[in-house]
Amino acid sequence: MRRRRFGYRKNSWIYKAVCIFIILLISVLLLDAKLRPALYDLAALEAYAISSKTVNYAVEKILSENAPSYSEIVSVNYSENNTVTGITTDIVKLNLFKSQVTNAIDSEFNSKKKTEITVSLGTASDIALFSGWRPYIDVGVGFSSSTQSDFENVFTSAGINQTQHSVMLNVETTVLLTMAGKRIPQTVKTSFCIAQTVIVGSVPNVMVEG
Repeated sequence: MRRRRFGYRKNSWIYKAVCIFIILLISVLLLDAKLRPALYDLAALEAYAISSKTVNYAVEKILSENAPSYSEIVSVNYSENNTVTGITTDIVKLNLFKSQVTNAIDSEFNSKKKTEITVSLGTASDIALFSGWRPYIDVGVGFSSSTQSDFENVFTSAGINQTQHSVMLNVETTVLLTMAGKRIPQTVKTSFCIAQTVIVGSVPNVMVEG
């Protein structure tokens, strides 16, 4: 009889251990299912910030090294009585500069390829009290990018019979984030002033690309 009781107790502990293990496993799976989307969202926000900084850094680097002057890319034509008859942009030089910017941005992303982003598990829990609390989780994020850009001429009034002409470079970079096999596309849009001047006289409505 004693052996039977010992065997019964042994089986009872095994049964309880299995039940506890199953409960813990289910709890972990449920917690993972709840936290994983939040972790992805937080990591995506951090990755977007990194992407924006990467684009700005690449463009500002090119601007500081190779930005063309206004006179190099724009010609303002005047008549004999000193009125503006036309404005011509050098499309070849603009396209060359645009290519340099595009290559610089994609090169910066290629140099990153993969980085780790730290996310607070307390913030991911979506409980305000635990926001920013430990533990922190490192999420590996892969980067790949594709950049498109174009130029825009912006005219604004700068006073009586004066017009400020700004040559803007509009950059749109599509960044594909890869996290634990999940791909998240994001678009970073920004604009940069390439060249600027104040034109005295009325500005014609038509510009010519040369």
